[in-house]
Amino acid sequence: MTRPSSLASALAMPGRSLSRLRGRLLSSLAGERATPARLGWAVALGVLIGTTPFYGFHLAICLVAATALRLSRPITYLAANVSLPWTAPLLVFGSVQLGSFLLEGHWLPISAEAFRLLDPWQFAAAWLIGSVALGSALGAPAGLATYLLMRAHRRRHPLPPDPAGEAMKRAGERFRAGGSKFVAGYVAGKLNNDPIYRRLAERGPFLDPILDIGCGYGQTLVLLAETQSGVRGTGVDWDEAKLTHARLAAADLPGLVFMTGDARGAGHEGAGTILLIDLLHYQPAQTQDEILRRAARSLAPGGVILVREVDASGGMCARISRWHERIGQALRFHRAATLCFRPAAQLADVLESEGLVASVTPASANTPFSNVLIEARRLDVARETL
Repeated sequence: MTRPSSLASALAMPGRSLSRLRGRLLSSLAGERATPARLGWAVALGVLIGTTPFYGFHLAICLVAATALRLSRPITYLAANVSLPWTAPLLVFGSVQLGSFLLEGHWLPISAEAFRLLDPWQFAAAWLIGSVALGSALGAPAGLATYLLMRAHRRRHPLPPDPAGEAMKRAGERFRAGGSKFVAGYVAGKLNNDPIYRRLAERGPFLDPILDIGCGYGQTLVLLAETQSGVRGTGVDWDEAKLTHARLAAADLPGLVFMTGDARGAGHEGAGTILLIDLLHYQPAQTQDEILRRAARSLAPGGVILVREVDASGGMCARISRWHERIGQALRFHRAATLCFRPAAQLADVLESEGLVASVTPASANTPFSNVLIEARRLDVARETL
């Protein structure tokens, strides 16, 4: 039973919930670097998804749809929260009525007898079709209002310079010159949607030479070369086809070299920075340890190893990460025969056993994965560098 002292606050919850949602959305919009038009599309898409009857799956749908359309995932999901507990019944009612009109040419009678006689499949079809129509009708003005609001806001408050974003853009453009639309699209998708690249671009400068083990198309080294002029780096990968695209993208970057090699044997004495980005979980646990130990022993005094990996102790986010990788394996997006996920603390312990000082920080940003960044540094700096 609600006590009299809390009755007013209980009655005020719908307004407060809407106010909080509006505040979070406006705050997030102000911090986004996307164009006003793309923010408007993100809001329109989110409202459409939030109106559909797929309760419990709105987050997943938002992530997939926003990523595919290269829209802001946080803004899309925030806008999908139109299905608040006190608005959901209104949305369901409006969707079913609109769907019935579109499918049958008439509104549903509002009576207990009419609903008792209603065929469940007819109800579901009316709900689904009507939700798409209602979501579009609500999303279009919401998206337009967002566009106009953000256009006016940007005129009064221009965005500050974004060196990391510009470097990511230049790096992506390099791969377009290679002639493969697939590779250019893949690299652009990674740079724009994977938070590790912005984090690396904003982190520099890096101690070189840099060794990127399992470099793939080489986008990480190319990006770092765009942020740090004259950087020296070596990328190692077993896939010669990918390395061909890496060399084309880095044709006028003399400090970068890409060579064929096996991650299990890759080493470079005196490396200032060693990158292991999304590599280890494709290897058995014993091989992971061998790669980490070899990297630690190749590190120069004062150097650092950066490992981006899935943290197997990350709960539901870790499960999502495992499903994501297994789907990629089934669809042959990667050719790994093994998937081995371990707690990040275990990987950090291996590096610390080699005399490095390791730390683990979250690296998932606005994604549903349990990625972390392990930073392991050798503190015994050479005397001449002091």
